[in-house]
Amino acid sequence: MARHLTFLFADVEGSTRLAEAHPAAAGSALERYHELVDRAAHAHDGRIFERIGDGAYACFEDARSAVAAAGDLQGAIADEDWGVIGRLRIRIVMLSGDVEQHGERRFYGRPLFRTARLLTLAGGGETLLSGTTVAELGGWLPLGAILRDLGLQRLRDIPDPERVYALVHTARARSADARPIDQSEMQGTETVTETETEEEGPIRVLLVDDHAVVRRGLRGFLELLKDFDVVGEAENGREGVEAADRLAPDVVLMDLLMPEMGGLEAIAEIKQAHPEIEIVAVTSFIEEEKVTTALEAGASGYLLKDAEAEEVAQAIRAAYHGEVHLDPAVSRLLAQRMRQRKDAEPVEPLTTREKEVLSQLAKGASNKEIAYELGITERTARTHVSNILGKLGLASRTQAALFAVEHKLV
Repeated sequence: MARHLTFLFADVEGSTRLAEAHPAAAGSALERYHELVDRAAHAHDGRIFERIGDGAYACFEDARSAVAAAGDLQGAIADEDWGVIGRLRIRIVMLSGDVEQHGERRFYGRPLFRTARLLTLAGGGETLLSGTTVAELGGWLPLGAILRDLGLQRLRDIPDPERVYALVHTARARSADARPIDQSEMQGTETVTETETEEEGPIRVLLVDDHAVVRRGLRGFLELLKDFDVVGEAENGREGVEAADRLAPDVVLMDLLMPEMGGLEAIAEIKQAHPEIEIVAVTSFIEEEKVTTALEAGASGYLLKDAEAEEVAQAIRAAYHGEVHLDPAVSRLLAQRMRQRKDAEPVEPLTTREKEVLSQLAKGASNKEIAYELGITERTARTHVSNILGKLGLASRTQAALFAVEHKLV
């Protein structure tokens, strides 16, 4: 019997390593994982037709149900207490197409092979969709989700490439990313937009550093904290830019000295493409040129590599909430530099309210704090901040704070 279905394949990142590291807990963790897969699939009228080890394979009558199930599943995995394991990360892929069904659980056809090959492209915590599945969504996305177009991808042993998209669930979805898809290449697909939401979840962090030991140490520390989710790693600036495109992190912890592409160039590229992503620069030495270049490129913070782990966490939290966090030595350097500059008027005068908002920015206040202090809504505060950056020709809140101090507006 011919059927048109959307297939959802899922498995656990590092399941073999998990079994070796936690032999007593791994079995119950995988059993719980399969229970969560079952629950998500059945809640959206899908069904599991096969399980192999940590692999779970489900089918759905329509693409929207599959995508909704994937979102619920990733959320359930993130919310679950995994005990000594700490955190379980799964990868999910979806692909839609025509297959032949024989009996209750046997399916034949190219979509199955393509879905299996698509799974090899995903990393832990990622959800990937084929172009066929995105086309069938008709512009619909779950609340708080955005799509990132990853372009045409070659799948092993399959001659024609597959258009692939990453489905990102983030509490900081913003209208600036409302058109991540090139609609000219998606015939019959309506514009896919994201939905803005004020709900907060774990801070999604991307680690970019060319030293694997540094990344491992940072990941190990951050994953002990409930309010962080390390969504990916990269070992140079170029990989960092690509990972930011794919994973849409909230905050990037960016080393400045790396091969292929340094952190300064990567910061500029990421902020140009994704102004909503905050970046904390990290380096071993204080060099005035690198400090100012990083901040002017849009970095929201600047740390030295000998910073205590808790200070790193504080810097990430500050960046996430729109605040500025600088190493004390960096702050002293900038203060000295500013005292040596002459006052200059902005190109376009600020209104009285904008000067009040700018004064609050200089104190490191978040949008929520600005709104409370000035008796306005958080959305209005965000609008004022955007207008200030535009008038002054600045790229970040950090630059605005520095401007305010430099021009004695606090």
